[in-house]
Amino acid sequence: MKSILAAGRLPATAFLVSLLCPALQAVPVRVLAWDDAIAGMRLALGDAKGSSVIESMHPSKRTRIYQLTAGEKPLVVEALDKKDPEGRPYTNEIKIPERIKQPLLVILPDAKAPTGVRLFVLDDDTSSFAWGSTRFINATGKQLVYVQEKKIVHLPSSWDPVQTDPGGTTRNMEVKFYFHDQPARAFYSAIWEYNTDLRMLVFLLPGEDPRSGPVAMKMIPEDRRLVLAAKEASAKADGTQP
Repeated sequence: MKSILAAGRLPATAFLVSLLCPALQAVPVRVLAWDDAIAGMRLALGDAKGSSVIESMHPSKRTRIYQLTAGEKPLVVEALDKKDPEGRPYTNEIKIPERIKQPLLVILPDAKAPTGVRLFVLDDDTSSFAWGSTRFINATGKQLVYVQEKKIVHLPSSWDPVQTDPGGTTRNMEVKFYFHDQPARAFYSAIWEYNTDLRMLVFLLPGEDPRSGPVAMKMIPEDRRLVLAAKEASAKADGTQP
């Protein structure tokens, strides 16, 4: 009888332990520096197991994947050159919504923050940001309209991503941008390449140079062929591929 009662208590004990010790979860994170100043900072990613210095940051290229462990401690960005009175690096917590599968951590400047940066997280998984598509982040504060060939895409005045994929085969296509309240005159017109092996992340920003127009574009391309080649090279180096 005693053994039966003890066995009956095990599930409750296991449940209590699970509440006190949350399960650890692997989180694959890549980093994008907003500009050259951010890319030159000494920053690290901190998790339940310690911290890793972010290497090779670049304003137009994602870093390698950092496998972080979430659960016991919050995920943070550490500013290694900015210390608190006790000599510890100031940190920013990385808040990743549950729906995000492959976080892309965009690190932006913030002069008011002790770390000197603020964080913006996007889902970079190809299931939500497919090859061949373009993703826009409208940071102009104004509603914009994007036209590719005959397709019209409205871009709200927010940092919520908007994606478009014209489909079909690789080709050149005409694109235009308008202010929502000025539909008669495009402020930008060009020929862009559509390629099913490429995806483009585009930040739309207030233009600072009158010669370049009222809106500036920060474009971060990624090529599926280069990504696959890098994975194959990594697997070969690890001995997981013949």
